[in-house]
Amino acid sequence: MPAVAIVGLGLMGSSLALALKEAQPGTVVVGSDPDAMTLRKALDRGIVESASADLSVVDVADMVVIAVPILALKNVFSNLRGRVDGKVVTDMASTKESVMEWAAASGIDLVGGHPMCGKEASGIDAADASIFKGAPWVLTKNERAVTALVESVGAHPLVMDAATHDRLVAGVSHAAFLLSVGYVLSLSSRSDWPEASKLAASGFRDMSRLAAGDPELYAGISRTNRAHLVEQLDAISATLARLRRHLQDDDPRLGELFEEAKLVRDRWSHDTKST
Repeated sequence: MPAVAIVGLGLMGSSLALALKEAQPGTVVVGSDPDAMTLRKALDRGIVESASADLSVVDVADMVVIAVPILALKNVFSNLRGRVDGKVVTDMASTKESVMEWAAASGIDLVGGHPMCGKEASGIDAADASIFKGAPWVLTKNERAVTALVESVGAHPLVMDAATHDRLVAGVSHAAFLLSVGYVLSLSSRSDWPEASKLAASGFRDMSRLAAGDPELYAGISRTNRAHLVEQLDAISATLARLRRHLQDDDPRLGELFEEAKLVRDRWSHDTKST
């Protein structure tokens, strides 16, 4: 495994550093982050061998992994212009089309990457070496060194073009967050929310979990995957309208929709466990 520089030592960057050191103890991992406290924690906990607030660590690495918030990527790419020639560069952002365009504009041949995993908690304190185990990790091309890195931490690489990635994750990931936000805001805006909140249990916990995610992360996702998200929300709105009509009319077909949704969910769960 080559020496790896991780730019951004939040949840994903620090988790990757820990996972790499666990999987390949001889790997040299260095890091960069603009936050002084994060740098101190990364060094004190042995997450990285060396760290700096600037991008100088990339000079000693063979591979660069960029794990900063989406909306910070454009500036990072600009600052890396000319510094990563000949190095393998990948990222961990949740959208890919805009990110790939920004990298190309800075002359960086980026291997776009997106590990399909995460936590509601953010930051270095939530770092977890096991977070990638069994998770799909989308790559925009099969670059040997990046594929090896992904496999070494227990993830499953899936090669996919950026446009297809953004369209698919809008449905299976990003829209779920917006639905969770809408659910929480609609309930909490009711006058009886103080009383209702005392009754909230597993159903509320499950539906509201994603709304507890990092707002900065999802702001970047929403801005860079806006068209696909709008399309997906329109489709969900149409389905909710259909459910509402059946409910209002006491239409027995409402139960058929429940059965259909259960079958889809059960099939997905079975297929996931089988792979």
